[in-house]
Amino acid sequence: MKWQKAGQLIFFIILVSAAAIIQNALIYAWPPFLNQLNLVLISLVFALFFYGFRSALIVSVVAGFWLDLFSFNFFGSSLLVLGLSAALAHLVLNSWLTNRSLYSFGLLILIATVVYNLASGTIAYFSVASAAPFFLGRALFWQQLLYQSIWSELAAILMFSLVAAATRRLKPFFLEKK
Repeated sequence: MKWQKAGQLIFFIILVSAAAIIQNALIYAWPPFLNQLNLVLISLVFALFFYGFRSALIVSVVAGFWLDLFSFNFFGSSLLVLGLSAALAHLVLNSWLTNRSLYSFGLLILIATVVYNLASGTIAYFSVASAAPFFLGRALFWQQLLYQSIWSELAAILMFSLVAAATRRLKPFFLEKK
């Protein structure tokens, strides 16, 4: 039993590492609209929604390490941003969302995307001494947030549909009257 759990954990770590490496090596090199697909953040919210907070923390630590390894920000910034996104998404999931529906998953991934972008923009702004305007005043920030939100919502719909087809553990899309 312990070997099976260890094997699952190793497979999970390899899968998350692959997602982070693909994010750094491939997705960031795509054209502007396509490079806003955040595979790591989608994986983090997926792990939180379907497997719990512990799995989301594993995703944030493993993916944060790989993203920080190839980042120009200080080491630990991606880990900090992913951890903050996971913590706030977990808070929303446990405090406000009542069921595991497509709407809950979509809202959760949207909130995590906004938190991720705000936190990473804040860290990037304050870690680099420049005369550039504050990131919230730049149109590029809002454009990237919009593109990333669109990609995240499309991924949420696709992943939720695949999981809903494979399992019966999810709640109905609409509340049923009794």
